[in-house]
Amino acid sequence: MKDLTLQYPWALLLLLCIPVVLYLKRRYVSKTGFSGVSIVSKELGPSVVKKYWEDCFIILFLVASILAIVNIQYSSYWQKKYFESKWIMIVQDLSGSMNRSAGERGQLTLGDVALTGVQSFIDLRRMDDLIGIVGFSSYAQLIAPPTSDKEILKSKLQLLSRQSDSIAFREFTIGGATNASYATWLALCVFFMLLPEESQLSLAEINSLRYSLAGETTKKVEIPEKLKRIHFGQGMAIVLFSDGRIEANKSDEDIRKGLPNFANVIHLVKKLGVKLYLIAVAEDVSTEVTSAMEERQGSDYAGRIFYMPRRYDVEKIREVYNKINEMEKNKLLIKIFKRKKDTRWVFAVTAVSLQIAYCFLQATPWLRRV
Repeated sequence: MKDLTLQYPWALLLLLCIPVVLYLKRRYVSKTGFSGVSIVSKELGPSVVKKYWEDCFIILFLVASILAIVNIQYSSYWQKKYFESKWIMIVQDLSGSMNRSAGERGQLTLGDVALTGVQSFIDLRRMDDLIGIVGFSSYAQLIAPPTSDKEILKSKLQLLSRQSDSIAFREFTIGGATNASYATWLALCVFFMLLPEESQLSLAEINSLRYSLAGETTKKVEIPEKLKRIHFGQGMAIVLFSDGRIEANKSDEDIRKGLPNFANVIHLVKKLGVKLYLIAVAEDVSTEVTSAMEERQGSDYAGRIFYMPRRYDVEKIREVYNKINEMEKNKLLIKIFKRKKDTRWVFAVTAVSLQIAYCFLQATPWLRRV
């Protein structure tokens, strides 16, 4: 049995002392009593039980005591079922173009409808899910670190609405560009920061990884060894909404700025196992980004692109987020736990019980030898 271990195996050597104890006991009895003198015949002598019961009790007592010292340990297993906790980053376009009308009546803007969809998505998720928010236009910023508190998330979303007219809202709407690639990279970096300290990448490693994604589109993206060992990406997803054109970003100017090629980011996300969902308006996605999203490597896929018309209502965006919620359904996991159990107390109680029984039997007249 490979799960059977001895805490103090050296104590088994004490078993060799049992014959010595019995020998010394018999010598002591022969010197102090008449047990060694054959006065009566064998027919009138004590029975086998009367003659050897003391020795048997002594042997059992010593064996139990020694095994209590040795402490034989064995492993017990049990299963625990639980739903996995998802890590999800909402990456929301907040550029000035999001303020245009979303429908024929013109009462709601594209931003209003998009934020309503995000709120409905947050309501659909389980309480144990960690959800964070990244806002972007020409630059990207972490709005809410991942949290399971839905009230905090909704209050952060409120700051991004035009009704709040917050400083964050005004700063984002000034930017006209949509830097989706860097916003996705920032969301991925948030996942890096959530890892245990021993598995986190250093700042130099993160920068090196980011610059390796710049330039021309490539399918060979190297993953740091730390992330390979921990199977990074399981249960993680990024949901990006943008009304601007989603480009690969591989021009010389983008390289100078250190902007990652979005197609390369998708390849990295795919290798890491993180799911990426793009919600694009009017099918405005470059060919390279589309190819990277649709290309599969075995069972690995990056996610899915959802195309929305330029004019849509709240129900349409909710349908999209409902679909994403179904695709990111929390799986029922089974975890096997293992715990070592001691036998020390079992043998200790047995030894004490034998000692009590010995004292009781010593007072029994029938067991006396003569």
